[in-house]
Amino acid sequence: MYEVLSEDTRKLRTERKINRLDNIAVRSADITEAWQESGQDSITVRFLASLLDCTIDESTGQVVSGRRTEPVKFEEYWTVARLGGENAWRLSAIQQPQ
Repeated sequence: MYEVLSEDTRKLRTERKINRLDNIAVRSADITEAWQESGQDSITVRFLASLLDCTIDESTGQVVSGRRTEPVKFEEYWTVARLGGENAWRLSAIQQPQ
């Protein structure tokens, strides 16, 4: 996930755009699965939330996608994983329902 998010950020910088996420409100967060496999612990959490999400042209300040004032509701599943024991958890996947 680090590489995917880094590439998204690099593209925005190259295009001189800013993705704004404001007024984030998590309505619920529930563990949907937890498992161990090949010495790795994994947990998936379902988030129901809303936020203001827009992309702004850095030079003009104009909104190029999304809306500054209309909240967007969303559902996402985030999976975090770690090698067993006291190792740090790392985000391994973000998925939206089909």
